[in-house]
Amino acid sequence: MNALAPHCRLCAAEGLQPFAREQRHGLNYTIVYCRRCRAVQTLEHHDPISPDYIDLHPSALDANHLWCQSEHKQAAFRQWQTITGNLWPDEPRQLLDVGCATGGFLQFAAHLGWQPYGFDASAVQAAHAQKSFPQVRQALNCRDYLQQLAKPPSSFAMITLWDVLEHIRDPHRVMGELHALLAEGGLLFFSLPNSGALFWKRFLYRLSGRPFSLDPWEHVFYYAPITLRTMLPEWGFRVERIGSVVCYPRPWSLFELQRRIGFALLNRLPTMAPQIYCLARKVSNGKSR
Repeated sequence: MNALAPHCRLCAAEGLQPFAREQRHGLNYTIVYCRRCRAVQTLEHHDPISPDYIDLHPSALDANHLWCQSEHKQAAFRQWQTITGNLWPDEPRQLLDVGCATGGFLQFAAHLGWQPYGFDASAVQAAHAQKSFPQVRQALNCRDYLQQLAKPPSSFAMITLWDVLEHIRDPHRVMGELHALLAEGGLLFFSLPNSGALFWKRFLYRLSGRPFSLDPWEHVFYYAPITLRTMLPEWGFRVERIGSVVCYPRPWSLFELQRRIGFALLNRLPTMAPQIYCLARKVSNGKSR
């Protein structure tokens, strides 16, 4: 377990504010809020990687799980296509999807002419994706992944992380790896939950009497738009665009109707939206920790 940090692990600001405390399997989790960069973060990292994710059993890859990793996110994938379409390079167009899960986004990108590469911490998910994409491997970081490839690319034109950054325990190290792997001027794309939405979500859950959890054993950092604008230049990237991610639709129900209306209203304000995206470009003269 990591020692409790007296300062923000992202921007190094002091004076973290208490946000919540949770317990699971006898382990305590302290969740705090940084007023400077607006990140919500868990202080105790009991596991080096999300335990429920890396230990995923093959039986979990049922029809619903596969749908969640592909069809569920198609609208967001099309949004990515619209956001980045006029910025794509001619050749080479090699794309790395970090945390590629069962390969849903790789399938989408391949149809657009990208050369898909990807890895995932879950062995069963990586094995499923590898059936369609031979370059996929099970790996915990970029270095381990590239070492498994017979002819790894020297760089990538695009690196994507779909619902991954919030799981990463050491973003400074990982962002340094991604910076090194991107070609000069290459693009980095995130889709991730927004820390700015946690405050109204917590209020609504308490109002309805439902339990509210941040899953701190999995989601160790929640980022806001200002968090990304603060940190990405430090990591050697220039922010091109930050906005709200379209709703990941679920089967219709009364709750789903309310959910989609909520997304439609809140997505007008990226600071409040449940899910945000960030597109950034590697800069050669930037800083990277």
